Amino acid sequence: MYHYVQVPGLKGIHPLHPDLFEKQLDWVLQNYEVVVPDDLEKPRQSKPRCVITFDDATKDQYEIAFPILKSRGIPAYFTFMSGIFTNRKVPVVHLVHAALSFFTDEEIWEEICSKFDTSQVKENSQIYSYEPDIYRRYNKYALNFYLSEEESRSVLEPKLIEKFQTWDRFIESYYINLDEWKVINHAGMSIGVHAVDHKPYCGVAERFFANEIKPCKQFIQEHLGFSPKWYTPAFGGGTLYQDMILKLRPVLEKEGFAGGFTTLAGFNDENNRFWLNRFDCNRIPPVGNFE
Repeated sequence: MYHYVQVPGLKGIHPLHPDLFEKQLDWVLQNYEVVVPDDLEKPRQSKPRCVITFDDATKDQYEIAFPILKSRGIPAYFTFMSGIFTNRKVPVVHLVHAALSFFTDEEIWEEICSKFDTSQVKENSQIYSYEPDIYRRYNKYALNFYLSEEESRSVLEPKLIEKFQTWDRFIESYYINLDEWKVINHAGMSIGVHAVDHKPYCGVAERFFANEIKPCKQFIQEHLGFSPKWYTPAFGGGTLYQDMILKLRPVLEKEGFAGGFTTLAGFNDENNRFWLNRFDCNRIPPVGNFE
């Protein structure tokens, strides 16, 4: 599972350095047959299989990771977000990443506390336990899960519009554009649905599919010319991921999806026939130390 692959720049994210990305690819190729998701069910050769997956469709994936994969003949699976095209709306999660790169965690946390009741944030912020800075944990949990979308945007958008002047400028610099998606598609990479606006699972499968999945699938059909069969939920489903795994699967299967990728760490076997586990490239010790 990959997100940002770039030389460290923005301070609000944990990118994987391109050199380490190549080292991980070397290890994967030594131990696995790398395939796109559609090939998981085909008869395999001697090695077990691995899918290289990318979430969030950020520009560095096209400018850095994609050329490396292409030059080495390695297939991969990229996920698409349609809201940035249809309503020019930046998901809160990426507003968070950007804002935390330009402003201090203490500054943002103080603003949140001055505007909202944050009494439950500290106790529930362990979802971000991998963040060593305690204020970073509080900010990410509060902005991504605790506050309403409108409340989070009221904190983040005024700060970022100062930096980028227009949302078009932010979107063009931050995400893969349609022409670039066409290049990825023509290169034989797999493309699946990520989300419309990168929202966590809401608890009602049919409503969530109608709002966050179906419009993205239709956008891909209209603009890239194929019907995607794979789904990767934003935030791995969020705090209601267990309910999502149970209740969203029949809706997805009814709509022609072959499977989905979770953020749960683990290998897959015959028991993982629809929802597939993954290993986060930034927390790699379960499968090898690349340092």
